[in-house]
Amino acid sequence: MRSRALRLILLIAAFAMGGLVPAFASGLQVSPIGLHLAASEQAQAMWLTNTGTDTLHAQVRVFRWTQVNGKDVLEASKDLVVSPPMVTIAPGDRQLVRVIRQVPPPTDGSETAYRVIVDELPVGGADKTGLKFVLRYSVPVFLAPSGDPTVSATLQASVETTPDGAMLRVHNAGTGHAQIADVSQHGGTGKNTSLLPGLVGYALPGSTMSWPLPSEARQAGALRARINGEASESTLVVDAGSR
Repeated sequence: MRSRALRLILLIAAFAMGGLVPAFASGLQVSPIGLHLAASEQAQAMWLTNTGTDTLHAQVRVFRWTQVNGKDVLEASKDLVVSPPMVTIAPGDRQLVRVIRQVPPPTDGSETAYRVIVDELPVGGADKTGLKFVLRYSVPVFLAPSGDPTVSATLQASVETTPDGAMLRVHNAGTGHAQIADVSQHGGTGKNTSLLPGLVGYALPGSTMSWPLPSEARQAGALRARINGEASESTLVVDAGSR
């Protein structure tokens, strides 16, 4: 039983637009860290690079990405396929992986979302610490609706008190996704409080997401966040009725 514990595999989730690769991990790198397919595009390319000193093996899969009850949901999908789905990459080499559309563009005016999951497969024994490190990348893929209309996020936010503490609740009533980062609260006295630094998560079109807030969060005060990598923060529209 103990020897099995020593072969523990540590999964490190390096999510797009903010995943960090620790120094002890393998040399697997994925680029780009997000894909957008226009209505007229049938495929896009992703590069897997081995910056390490050992040959690596990886599996690439596609999942339909939705959000239900404030949580991300991934379901296996054939709407997109990847080629090749299994790769072996020598040290210092790289492999092209094509992400290929199998379905027509969405017709409801909103983009649809998927995630390409790239898993390094463990090979050989554990290191001298008894651990084997396996890297995972989760790359968001967005399909533009038919006709390539301009899509955008329309966000409504609130700070809610729950038995588990304060929660940031964000509803996206728009037609495009919102990547939310660097959430802060601005009080009437000019005091700004950083609540959730760095990448917080995504709110997909028509979905509502929730994230726990630190104890510094207040019911009153304007919420601001960096949306889709914008250089400056945007004010989140606050739904006063749900506070």
